Amino acid sequence: MKNLLGFFVSVVCFFIICMLLPGSGAHVHAYVPEEMTPLVKSKQNQKIAYLTFDDGPSLNTMDILDILDRYHIKATFFVMGNEEPYAKKGYEEMKSRGHAIALHSYTHDYSIVYKSPESFFQDLNRLEAKLHKEFGIKSRIVRLPGGSNNLLRHQAATRPIINGILQQLSEKGYIYVDWNIDSTDGISPSISEQQIISSVQKGTKGQKHVNILLHDINSMKNTVKALPDIIEYLKKEGYSFDTIDETTPKIQFK
Repeated sequence: MKNLLGFFVSVVCFFIICMLLPGSGAHVHAYVPEEMTPLVKSKQNQKIAYLTFDDGPSLNTMDILDILDRYHIKATFFVMGNEEPYAKKGYEEMKSRGHAIALHSYTHDYSIVYKSPESFFQDLNRLEAKLHKEFGIKSRIVRLPGGSNNLLRHQAATRPIINGILQQLSEKGYIYVDWNIDSTDGISPSISEQQIISSVQKGTKGQKHVNILLHDINSMKNTVKALPDIIEYLKKEGYSFDTIDETTPKIQFK
């Protein structure tokens, strides 16, 4: 027990030192120290569910957080820039309740974020600045609007832009994350609660690590209704729950 305690103390000390070193901030989250390799490998052998919510905060955020609290589960929120008063409370509550807050985009406007790599990072940096200045939140984990293999990546005119963004994300020390289960809740507010649940259940078949795409959007009330059943199903199937960080096995579209 004493040796185990010493190990974790050394890991914590490592991260504190890294965070204090000048210029090191951009790479701390993208670099996995040798001591943490066993943690990465141990995750690879477990059944783990990552509940991820895109596009918040929204008017549904507090209900989502309350459900997660009820089940003692932490999730990952890929947030946008939102200036509404309810959004301020949403950011604060995500942080205070111990959830992971990651980067989606400030505007989610394809005409802006996918105009060029430079435009993408201007939008992303605007979100980073807001989160850091107003809430003390820092993250290097990114989910692109539409995912890294969105429709624009299949068009000749915009393929080089998306590829350039992905390359620069890596060069700048970010980690981009996609998903391997689409709950389909983002298609339309008319998607039923049962369809959302069924999409998750079908997606888990044969999967050890399930990174589930859900949405935290004002109009998506059925996501909130489906969430308890999704959690109950995953628990019954033997999944534990975790948030996304630098030790998470990467799920990225090819």
